[in-house]
Amino acid sequence: MKNNEIYISLFQNNHSVMLVIHPDTGEIMDANDQACRYYGYSWEEMTNMTILDINTLTPEEVKQEMHKAKQELRNHFLFRHQLANGDIRDVEVYSGPIMFKGEKLLYTIVYDITERNRKEREREELIEKLEKALTEIRQLQGIIPICASCKQIRDDKGAWKQLEAYISEHSEAEFSHGICPDCATRLYPELRLNAPINTRATGMK
Repeated sequence: MKNNEIYISLFQNNHSVMLVIHPDTGEIMDANDQACRYYGYSWEEMTNMTILDINTLTPEEVKQEMHKAKQELRNHFLFRHQLANGDIRDVEVYSGPIMFKGEKLLYTIVYDITERNRKEREREELIEKLEKALTEIRQLQGIIPICASCKQIRDDKGAWKQLEAYISEHSEAEFSHGICPDCATRLYPELRLNAPINTRATGMK
């Protein structure tokens, strides 16, 4: 009688979703009131079902997971369970072996984490959008005021900056300095080169 009272207190009157599952057949041996309310079935319906009726994994996958729980190789699982109304919910499951009337069964506690997962996905999407926005900020866009003579660029604070400095600050671009054929002819007529000259060759920076 005392053991029965303890069972009722710990299992039947618990506010968490709880199931007792046969590890070999997957039969739902017992379900507390909260489990019946959560899944949308009566106790009679629940105890005439197997875990395969609510778990979206394949029978072989479910069998493997139950084996892990039975052998105590693992006690924490993430599944997707289907309710009586057809809704698919993300669940976090803790399951381990108990002895009941000389038989080893799985005592299982189920937590719905659908809302938590939804918020995590929204957070990840927000981070992705922010990263994309930061990348776009680094790209040059719009009309850029540039001096027609010296080619310096005026930034958003009104300061004039060298072209290279401005572009480096507002983009991921890097510069490799050289000299074009026209400038080489004008500045170094004695070289008379028709191809760009590397700055290392001229000593220029």
